[in-house]
Amino acid sequence: MEHALASFLAKFTYLAIVVVLSAAGLGVPISEDLTLLLGGGLAAQGVTMYWPTLASGYFGVLLGDCLIHHWGWRMGPAAYGHKLVRKHLSPERQQKLREHFAKHGFLTIVVGRHTPVLRAPIFFLSGASHVPFWKFLLADAVSAAITVPIVVTLGYYFGEHLDDIRRIMHRVQWVILAIVVLGLVAWIVWRRRRRPAE
Repeated sequence: MEHALASFLAKFTYLAIVVVLSAAGLGVPISEDLTLLLGGGLAAQGVTMYWPTLASGYFGVLLGDCLIHHWGWRMGPAAYGHKLVRKHLSPERQQKLREHFAKHGFLTIVVGRHTPVLRAPIFFLSGASHVPFWKFLLADAVSAAITVPIVVTLGYYFGEHLDDIRRIMHRVQWVILAIVVLGLVAWIVWRRRRRPAE
């Protein structure tokens, strides 16, 4: 898979980076991180240039995320009626999630970009909850402006050690996810303990 992806990116360069990242954002089982790392590696080999590669990666990531948000927006509240959503979210939790997007939509999207397991569902439901497109794009663009350059640069300087880099990145992502989950649990507990006093 990695070799085929590298060959495709080497042949079609910047357009391939945009297309692959857009598809990955929509749920096609292609690693976003691997694509960006390979893009950086191609730039190091002189197949592409660093800055156009970085720009293509950034645009591709944003395009994929915006398509997910748009898909959720088109479905609207009906998205919450999907069997997979109903399976994991009771009507009460669905309402709380809508309220959370209304109050903390920007922060939720920023966190979602850094947690691959939650990224697509958060972006999809943010659209279904009608988080304004400008707010979604701003939050996603700010967040991606941190992660995309880091990953592309890692591929550029350490392309010969992709397996090691990916292993480290996955560990970091799981740590971030754990921190997010613990933070949410702590916040929920704090809110419940605070209610009787109010």
